[in-house]
Amino acid sequence: MHKAFVAAAVACGAMIAGWVIFHTHGMRSWLLSALQGIAALFAVNLIGLVSGVTIALNGWSFGTAALLGMPGVIGTLLLNIILK
Repeated sequence: MHKAFVAAAVACGAMIAGWVIFHTHGMRSWLLSALQGIAALFAVNLIGLVSGVTIALNGWSFGTAALLGMPGVIGTLLLNIILK
């Protein structure tokens, strides 16, 4: 299972890198998406002071927010709520 997860992560990373390299505005839109994801991560934690639902701030959560943007933060938040 671990090897399949690593292979899927490498394949996703290669697709994103290919899109960033070969798309005309790929780098700019990826950077904006990364900034939105990191801002959403901090917004979730600020709202979490009231609601009690927060996401741990570590390398994995920052990487997910930067690589996947807002959908990554939403997915992390849903996993956090479901697995609690």
